[in-house]
Amino acid sequence: MELKRLFTRSAMALVAMALVVAPLTACSAPSVGSLDQVGQLRTIDGGVALTIPALWAGKTADGEDVGGVEPAEVMVLEHRDGVDPVDLTRIDSSGAGPQWRAATSQAAAVATLMSARDPDEIDLGFSVTGPIDGPSAGGILTVGLLANLTNTPLIPTVAMTGTISPDGTIGEVGGVSTKVRSAAAVGFKTIIVPDNSFGVFNEATGEQVDIVDYGKSVGVTVVKVRTVGEAYKIFTGKEYTPTLRLSDTPSQATEAAIRSNVEDMEARLGAAIAAAPAGTDPVTLELAQAGLGTMGEASAAEDWPRAYGIGAFAYLRLMRASGAASTQSLVDAQGFDAALTQITAEINTALDEAIAARDAALADPGNRLEQVVYLPEALGWATYAIASFKGVLDELELATDAEALVSAGRVLAEERAGVTNMLPDSLAVVRAMPTQNSYDESEVQGFLNGYTELLARAGQANVDYYTTLSGSELRANGQFIDDGVMATVARLSEDVAKLPEPETLSDSLSNAASAMTYFVLSNGMLSSGQSFGLGIAEDDLRTSAYAEILDASVEASSETVESFAAILEANGFAVGYPLWSTRWAEAAATYYRGTPQSANAAWVALNEAWYDAIGLFMMTAITSEE
Repeated sequence: MELKRLFTRSAMALVAMALVVAPLTACSAPSVGSLDQVGQLRTIDGGVALTIPALWAGKTADGEDVGGVEPAEVMVLEHRDGVDPVDLTRIDSSGAGPQWRAATSQAAAVATLMSARDPDEIDLGFSVTGPIDGPSAGGILTVGLLANLTNTPLIPTVAMTGTISPDGTIGEVGGVSTKVRSAAAVGFKTIIVPDNSFGVFNEATGEQVDIVDYGKSVGVTVVKVRTVGEAYKIFTGKEYTPTLRLSDTPSQATEAAIRSNVEDMEARLGAAIAAAPAGTDPVTLELAQAGLGTMGEASAAEDWPRAYGIGAFAYLRLMRASGAASTQSLVDAQGFDAALTQITAEINTALDEAIAARDAALADPGNRLEQVVYLPEALGWATYAIASFKGVLDELELATDAEALVSAGRVLAEERAGVTNMLPDSLAVVRAMPTQNSYDESEVQGFLNGYTELLARAGQANVDYYTTLSGSELRANGQFIDDGVMATVARLSEDVAKLPEPETLSDSLSNAASAMTYFVLSNGMLSSGQSFGLGIAEDDLRTSAYAEILDASVEASSETVESFAAILEANGFAVGYPLWSTRWAEAAATYYRGTPQSANAAWVALNEAWYDAIGLFMMTAITSEE
C-alpha cells in the first residue's frame, strides 16, 4: 500500500558506578527569553521558539545546597538545505558541555520519536544562558519540544525536573528538594517531579518527609509523574497520547508462534537443567528448576507471557552460571594459558555465528511494513551480542587471572543463547504478524537512515556525558568488573561511528539495529548511575527505594508500549511483536520482584520495553501525516 499519514536485549548488567549530579557553568546564548516568557510560543526566523523553565541544583564550594530556575528555549525550524536535520552537534548555547548535550540529545530523540516526525524534515535547536542540571532537564526539554511541535503553549506557573528515557518515561534525579524550594521562591506554583522521588531528610527529627508534603511547606503543589505524557497534560491541560484498550488476544498466526516459543523455551530450559555442569551455582540451578515448574503452570493456564518470561529469564541466568562453571573446570584442568586460548577461540566462533545470524535475518526482511520496521528491535539480540563478543575479546587481551576467564565464559554462554534461541524466537513472532501493509523500499530506507543518525548521535551524547562524570573513558579493563558492559558500549561506539554508507534496505536495517542498540544501552548505562543510583549492593537494591524506582519504571514503560500499540492497532497496523516482547519481559520482572533477581529482571524488562517503544514510535512516524 502507499504509506498513508494517519494522524498529526538481553539485559544490560548493572553498572557499578554511581554518578554525581552537577550543574553546568553558565554559558552565553542569543535571544533566550526570561522567566516572564515561560510557556510562550514566539515566531523566529524559520520557525517557532518556546521558553521553558529548566531547574538546576548543586553545591557551593562550602557545600551549601543551591539551585534555581533558568529560562531555556526549544526551537523547531523548517528543515533548510545545507543544514543537518535534528542536528545534535550544533547547540546554540556556546560553551555548552556534555551534560547539556546529553539532555538535549535525549530530548530531541524522544520528542522526534513520540511526535511521529521524520527527522529529515525538521531542525531542532536549544538555547540557554545559565546553569542547567544536565540530563535532569531532559523531561522538561522533551515536553517543550512536544508542545512546540503541536503549537501548544505551556502553563507558565508549572516547572519540572526529571530525566527522559527512550520510551518517554521520566527518570529520577538528584537535588529535588532544592529545585522545588528554588522554583517556589521565584513564583512557580506547580512542580512536576519523577514518581518515587526521594523525600527530604529532616535533620531535627531524623525522619524523611515526603516530597509532596515538603512542597506544601514551601507553598507549591508537587506532582509526581511517570511519563512525559502525564507531564505534558499538567503543563498544557491536554492529553498527548490517548489511552486505548488493546485486545489481549493475539491473532491466530501470532499466537501460534508464541505458543511455539513457549514450548521451545520449556524444552530448552529442561535440557539446560539436565546438562548443567558440575560446579554450577546451586542457587541459579534452583531458580531454573522453580522456573520450569512455574512455566508448566502458566502454560496450562495459557498465560503465555508469564510462561515465556519466567522461563526465558531463568534460562539465560542458568546459561550464565553454566558458562562460568564450565570455564572454571577448563582452567582447573588445563591452566590459565591453555584456557585463555580455548575461550578466545570460542568467542571468535560465537562472534562469527552472531554476525551470520544477523545477516541471515537481514537477507529476508519481509514484504510487509511492520515486519521491516520492527526488525531492528528484534535484531537487538544479535547486535548486542556482536558488540559484547568484541568487548570480551578486548577484555581477554588484558586478562591476567582465572576470574576474568570465568567472567568471559559467563558472558559467552548467555550471549550465545541470546543469538541461538532468543533471536529466532523474536523473528518468528515478527514474521507471524498478519498485516496487509506493503511498503515502498526507497521511502522506508530513507526513513531508517534518518533515525539511524538521530539515535547514533543521542547515544554518543550519552557516552560523552557518562565519561565526563565518571572521569574515565569507556574501555576494557581485563577484570570484567562490569561484566564487560563498558567494553561492549565502547565497541558499539566505535562500530556506530563508522557505519557504512547504506546501499540497500538490508544495509539500512543493519545500521538502524546498531544505532538503536547503542541508544538503548548508553541510556541504560547513564540511567543506572544518574537515575537509579546503582553501585550499591544488590541486596539493598531489592529492599530499598531503588527497587521501587526500578519497578515503577518497568510499569510505566510497559504502559507506554501498550498505549502506542493501541493507537497503531486502532488504525489497522500489526503490533504483535512489540507487545509480546514487552509483556513477557514485564511478566518476568513481576514474578521475580522482591527476590535476589529483581534488579536483573527489571533491567531485562526495561531494555525490552525501550526497544519496543522505539519500534512503535518509528512505526507511528512512518505512517503519520504532519
